[in-house]
Amino acid sequence: MTPVPIRITGDSAIDWFILGAGALFALYWLRALRLARDGVRRFLGDVAKSSLVFIASVFVMSNNLRLDSSRANGLSFCVAFLAFAMFQGMKRSRRVSAATKRAVIARDFPNGGYDPKLHHIDHVWPHSRGGSNTSDNLRAISKRQNLQKGGRRPRMRDMF
Repeated sequence: MTPVPIRITGDSAIDWFILGAGALFALYWLRALRLARDGVRRFLGDVAKSSLVFIASVFVMSNNLRLDSSRANGLSFCVAFLAFAMFQGMKRSRRVSAATKRAVIARDFPNGGYDPKLHHIDHVWPHSRGGSNTSDNLRAISKRQNLQKGGRRPRMRDMF
């Protein structure tokens, strides 16, 4: 059995270029998911809790309030949506442990030279976009560079 070649456009050079660009794009988002794993974990947990609220409210509305299924489902969806909005509004801790800070500084400044007046501990994937407070998502950079970056996500070339 011979392998079937991948054909997207018909031109093999363009097909390989598209395949390579797609692979880089996939690697970028896999790395982003790793760096934002706390945010992803929290989002999935909030979805799970909201799903439980939906199931419980459907049960209560259809059995105790004796609503027909379409009204019970509609009202339950509204209740679950409000519960999800409440869960999302809860703040995550921005605190980075002293041990993690020391590890990041030792990794980024192996010969010393870190000055808290000149440098910041920065999130590669911003905390405001779900970035974790782990050493693989933190780095020690100059204040100027950190303040210029702000809360933007890293570009693809910054990730590798």
